[in-house]
Amino acid sequence: MMLGLSSSMSIPNFLLLLVATAASSSFTGAHAGVACAPEEREALLAFKQGITGDPGDLLATWKSDEPDCCRWGGVQCSNLTGHVLELHLGDGALTGEISHSLLSLQHLEHLDLSLNNLQGPTGEIPEFLGSFKNLRYLDLFGMPFSGAVPPQLGNLSKLYHLDLSS
Repeated sequence: MMLGLSSSMSIPNFLLLLVATAASSSFTGAHAGVACAPEEREALLAFKQGITGDPGDLLATWKSDEPDCCRWGGVQCSNLTGHVLELHLGDGALTGEISHSLLSLQHLEHLDLSLNNLQGPTGEIPEFLGSFKNLRYLDLFGMPFSGAVPPQLGNLSKLYHLDLSS
């Protein structure tokens, strides 16, 4: 692919524009890429079934008749692959259970469940959260967990942000 420079654009400005364009094609807020993978959509709908309270309507756009979960609130996908990369569900006052179904989000890099009233099946931090091979960011701040931090979280080798504080 040949790209030409206009006489008014310097090389550094062109490179900055090129980098910004490439970056904007990877993630989306207003999704314009391929639709999410069906198994990831089903995983998110199963997660929603475990939510017993959503007073802020955070999951209002998560509807079974919307085929593209990348258009749902709090969900960010890759424009190139359609895989769910980020879940931003913090400060939603959600109540319920954190479903194992999230494990189907194999490309998940960012998970923010902070300031919700979600629990694992036993009231502790769910051990399965340590199975996300690509997770870089995990925020469970303000969650009502009890017990010890599961050693499985030590498997998150790509993690650079972890907040388990209350």
